[in-house]
Amino acid sequence: MTTATTASNVKKVSAFAVPLLGIFCAIQGAAPNVASTMLVGASKSLGMTGSTQALAASMQTLAIAATVITTGLMADRLGRRNVLMGALIVGGVGTIVVSIAAATWMYFLGMAIVGIGMGALYGSSFAYLKAVVAPDKLAAALGVFTAVIMVATLILTFVGGALTSINWRVAFLIFPVVNLIGFLLVPLILPKQPRVKGGSLDILGQLLLAIGVVSFLYGISQLAKSLTAPGTLIPIALGVVLLIAFAIWESKYSGHFFPMELFRSPVFLAAICFGFLYNFGNSIAFLQVTNLWQYVNGLKTSEVSVWQLPLMVAGIVAGLLTGRMMAKGMSNRMAGFIGGAMATVGFVFLALLHSSKGLLGFVPGLVLIGAGVVVASVPYGNLILREAPAKFLGPVSSSRTTFGQFFYSLGFALSTVMIDKMTDGGIVKRLTEAGVQPNQISTGLDAVNAYASSGTAPSTSVGQQALTDAVASYGGAFRNTMLIVAVALALMTVLSSFLLRKGEGEPQPVHNHENPPPADAAA
Repeated sequence: MTTATTASNVKKVSAFAVPLLGIFCAIQGAAPNVASTMLVGASKSLGMTGSTQALAASMQTLAIAATVITTGLMADRLGRRNVLMGALIVGGVGTIVVSIAAATWMYFLGMAIVGIGMGALYGSSFAYLKAVVAPDKLAAALGVFTAVIMVATLILTFVGGALTSINWRVAFLIFPVVNLIGFLLVPLILPKQPRVKGGSLDILGQLLLAIGVVSFLYGISQLAKSLTAPGTLIPIALGVVLLIAFAIWESKYSGHFFPMELFRSPVFLAAICFGFLYNFGNSIAFLQVTNLWQYVNGLKTSEVSVWQLPLMVAGIVAGLLTGRMMAKGMSNRMAGFIGGAMATVGFVFLALLHSSKGLLGFVPGLVLIGAGVVVASVPYGNLILREAPAKFLGPVSSSRTTFGQFFYSLGFALSTVMIDKMTDGGIVKRLTEAGVQPNQISTGLDAVNAYASSGTAPSTSVGQQALTDAVASYGGAFRNTMLIVAVALALMTVLSSFLLRKGEGEPQPVHNHENPPPADAAA
């Protein structure tokens, strides 16, 4: 494929390709949301226990994290358009398996298939941007890409949630329909991409990465249950050991499938910092603000969706504006700094105004966080695509999803642990000051936990007092957690700016030949 041909393809498809790719990524983002909504109905229908339900909730995420880099490698070797179309089929088949599941094992199998398909769909779609957008227009395209993802995710999540009220089995069937439409549009809109020929599949490296990621993320998901239980510490430790082994192997093996030298690039490390701002900040704001509104403000699920709109709308607008400003000359460094600063101030506002009774008090924090994390997401994606070597475009571009899963899971788990522990500590302190005997305090905590998990009102006086204390303690715990998160985001913003102080480097070229690279280039 010549340079002229590439430019012609970009010009021909860019008006339609970027929104289509954004919708494909939205499918991957909406699927876990719909799955969470329908899990209650599925659990009752299939007789899941508490521990089984928790694993069912994370099965799709674990499958994505374990396979997304591998499917990125497959996209390079088999052709990105082929893998993308295959991912649409696999994801659609998985959702059908879930919808017709007659037993828990079948539900798990379906969710695993969904995760593999959706991970490949997101990774292939993101990497495709480099082929359908000219390098000087990539930042602007990423702004549109991000905005489309957010709008489409919102629509698909809403439709899927509405279908859940009919029957949980119906909810997931929205995805086979959308996937089929996408499958038909792909060959009409997206150009073929050449395959990367030659090189090792590096099976050992892939296994070390996949098992390490799954083990670590599973352990992180257990932090909310216990900080010291073997079920938490052993998977985390095993994951760390395997990921270190992966890093050593990839650094020494000549046939590696992931270029570890990228971790010596300040530009790539800055991209990871922006990924932290986006995923860590987004997960905490979305989850913990929602919990606060439900536990303290007493909002119903339908009301929570309305209160979340400022966060969502701010992000959509910010994505479009950031892409345009970067296309006019704003650097990735400046965009990331502005995004990090906005999100940091937003979390401070949430901390200061957490006791507001109405939506208006939360709007400043929601708008700043919603806009800030999305502003940071544009240079996050831009720098990863710029730094991805042509030979390793699939694995490197797909690593964006892996980093995202790490940071999102960390934000989800750590913020939950901090708020829970500080809330419990506040309850214990208040009950002790009220003269409650030490042997009755655990009864009060159990009553609060039962109310939080199932809505069962306490029947004892100690439980009722503990629940009253929990509201005040939860607010204080939320405030402190938001301030801690603000400090973490501020430090990461400063670090990213420091890493890019000497410039942002030159973008790597797009792979545009069928022949393997010269031997010296593959070394």
